[in-house]
Amino acid sequence: TLPFFLLAIVLGLVTLWFQSRGIGEEEIVIGSLPRRIVNAATAIWWYAGHLFAPVRLMAIYPNWRFDPPLVFEWLPLIALIGVLTALWHWRNRETRGAFFAVACFVVALLPVLGLVRMAYVRSGALVADHLPYFADVPLLALFCAGVAYAWNQRQRAAKFATATIVTLLVGAMGTYAFGRTEVYRNEETLWQDNLSKNADAWQAHIMMAQRRFKQERYAEAAYHAGRASELKPELADIHNQLGLAYCRLERFEEGIAEYHKALQLKEAKPATATSAGVAKIRANLANALTITANHLSESALPVPEEATRRYGEAIRQYEEALALDPQQPAIHRNLGMLLAQLGRYDEAIPHLRATLQMAPNEPAARETLEAIEATRR
Repeated sequence: TLPFFLLAIVLGLVTLWFQSRGIGEEEIVIGSLPRRIVNAATAIWWYAGHLFAPVRLMAIYPNWRFDPPLVFEWLPLIALIGVLTALWHWRNRETRGAFFAVACFVVALLPVLGLVRMAYVRSGALVADHLPYFADVPLLALFCAGVAYAWNQRQRAAKFATATIVTLLVGAMGTYAFGRTEVYRNEETLWQDNLSKNADAWQAHIMMAQRRFKQERYAEAAYHAGRASELKPELADIHNQLGLAYCRLERFEEGIAEYHKALQLKEAKPATATSAGVAKIRANLANALTITANHLSESALPVPEEATRRYGEAIRQYEEALALDPQQPAIHRNLGMLLAQLGRYDEAIPHLRATLQMAPNEPAARETLEAIEATRR
């Protein structure tokens, strides 16, 4: 068995590596060592309870506490130690399997109990329905062994009670599982179910925001993105999503403010400061600045100083976005059209041509380029 233990250790370390890389720019809080131990014991009882009573299931569970533990919060750990001690003390030929099953359950759960920082804790909850699948096997085996033991008793009453309990359990579990299928009908029903049970699930809010945005229901998208930004203010992509929703609602100043927040968060961490995600945020910011500058210029001649400032910042944002991700035809197009609008044709032409090289059927870039060339004939 030694090779299998060594393989398990190696694969466990690989999992830790992947999980730590998956954290990205988020702040993963797991608390002090005492808090981690308390939460781990509580999670073990939580998983055992949900295995045999899977009620009020959801994709993202409420946040756990990560502050110093109170005295009564040590009770789950004390109870767990008590159960393991009792099973070990009263073990014999017939019952030693119970200790083995419970111990296997605990050991199999160790990687997902929040003892070390891993990406799955990003939601703020230490538990999830899919994490204990492997760990559930020994407890299910113990339950089946108990059912078999009760069924093999000579008393007819014991057999009848066993059959009744198992039938009721299977019926109840099957009915509940059938009812849960409606929740998984599509992504929207999943997250709506989650928010009905846990209104503070930031992941559910941002997923609903993205869905509502695609459906062009921008007010609802802004609401959900706003709630997500309140619950997870350190995540730049949420502020970017909120900025997009605000701009679709023509609340451009609020959108620009959200884009600036997103950039500040991205640039605060060297690992994300030069990512393609930053290029998208800069492009979104430049688009909003261009629109607001156009609004300022429409009603006043000459061009107001504030509009000129915004045009200049928009150009800078487009250029910095292209420095990070030069293979984006939409950014080349928007920058080229803005430069052409400002009469800076020599600077506009390379960007318009770059757009057409990457997207030959782009009509706005082609029309603008043809208009510039027509003035030079």
